[in-house]
Amino acid sequence: MPGITRPCLLACVLVAASATSSLSEITCKPLLLVKTIREMRAPTTPAQPWTWKATITADASYCATRGGNFEIDFMRIKEYAPDVQFTEKYRWSQGEFDVSMELTADEAIHNYRIGFIAPCVCRGIPYKK
Repeated sequence: MPGITRPCLLACVLVAASATSSLSEITCKPLLLVKTIREMRAPTTPAQPWTWKATITADASYCATRGGNFEIDFMRIKEYAPDVQFTEKYRWSQGEFDVSMELTADEAIHNYRIGFIAPCVCRGIPYKK
C-alpha cells in the first residue's frame, strides 16, 4: 500500500476494533414506576398556588449506583392559555422517593410520563446467555 505505513494501518485497525466493541457494551438503567399522584392544595384558599407530587419507586437492582438523573415529560393545561409540553429534571434514589412541582391556581397537569433515564453503572450482566 503506497503512502500508508504499517504503524498507521495498525493504529486504524485498533481504533476500528475498539469502536466496534464499545457499541456492543450493555447499558443499565433503573426501572422507574409512578406509584401515586397527589395534588396538594390549601383547603381554605383555592386561588393559591398548589403542588403536584408523585411517589416513584426505583428498582435499581442492576445498577451499581444508588441514584441518578431522570426526566418527566408533562403536558400542562391552563385556563386562558395554550397547552404547554415541558420537561423537568429530577434525581432518583433506590426504593421509594417523592418528586414535586409547584403550579399556579389556574394550571393543571393533563398528562405526564417518565422520559429520559440516565444509564447507570452496571452491577452485573442483566441477562443470561
